[in-house]
Amino acid sequence: MKPRISVFAAALAALANANGWTAAEQATDTSSAAGNSDVTITAQRAALSPRVSAFVDQVTAFDPADPGQGLARWRESVCPLVTGLPRDEGEFMLGRLSEVAQAAGAPLAGEQCRPNLYIFVSGKTQELLRAMDKRNPTFTFGDASPVLVDEFTATPRAVRVWYHTVQKTPEGLPLLSMSIPELNHAQEEASGARILNPGPVDRGFGTNAWAESSHLTLNAVWDISRVFVIVDQTRLKGVSRGQLADYVAMVGLAEVKPGARLGDADTILTLFEAAPQAGRPGMSDWDRAFLKSLYASEARSRLQRSQIASNMVRVIVP
Repeated sequence: MKPRISVFAAALAALANANGWTAAEQATDTSSAAGNSDVTITAQRAALSPRVSAFVDQVTAFDPADPGQGLARWRESVCPLVTGLPRDEGEFMLGRLSEVAQAAGAPLAGEQCRPNLYIFVSGKTQELLRAMDKRNPTFTFGDASPVLVDEFTATPRAVRVWYHTVQKTPEGLPLLSMSIPELNHAQEEASGARILNPGPVDRGFGTNAWAESSHLTLNAVWDISRVFVIVDQTRLKGVSRGQLADYVAMVGLAEVKPGARLGDADTILTLFEAAPQAGRPGMSDWDRAFLKSLYASEARSRLQRSQIASNMVRVIVP
């Protein structure tokens, strides 16, 4: 092994002498190039960081009053169903969704699965939503108020998304109803009935009885359990199938804030803010980095958003 190193070193020295370089000049030149590269990368990341942080806050509906609020993501395997498109278009969208989910690290179900990501393409979206609400309101809209449902149905958008999310323990267990003896006693006195067992979490306050939160960690995390993506076919003029598939993948795999103000962010989510022909042809590096960073982040961390933003910057500027 040593002779090979000596020969290699001698060859380098001969090459350097042939070009009139001394050993010191070689070292200085190499060190200078590496140093300049590091400085450039650091400067690019520093300039990009505030823009990416603002993008993450906007997309995830950041609430300044609750900066530690956790972000919802899929923990159950995603099983998409597409209706309202020709067979080849539907298969293309399903294939693209699978590619994006795998690249992001989102769990993906096999071919034989029960749908939980519903993608409906229709030229009569308001009628479709009203029919869904009438046929099975709890399955479609959960316990949302009629006012909220009516607003969602009446708001004209090319793509509308309704998310069902549920809080669970970091281990994936359901939360328990909060049981406070003093509170239960007061309720018993007020109602005249004895509270024997707390009801399920959707009848009261949920709590994780097996963990303790801190200024850095949360007791509970949010899971996406079901998503409805309603696409208005009458608003797709000029939109390519690749653009639509990537947009649907982005809003289907992450709980994205509707009407987020994204400014000059490099994202497919601005597709319908101007003429689609002038928009991105598909997902950007920002979009892919966001989804990958979301699923790689620590769900119970109160610093989840900053983790995602920091990781995005490193992915975008490697």
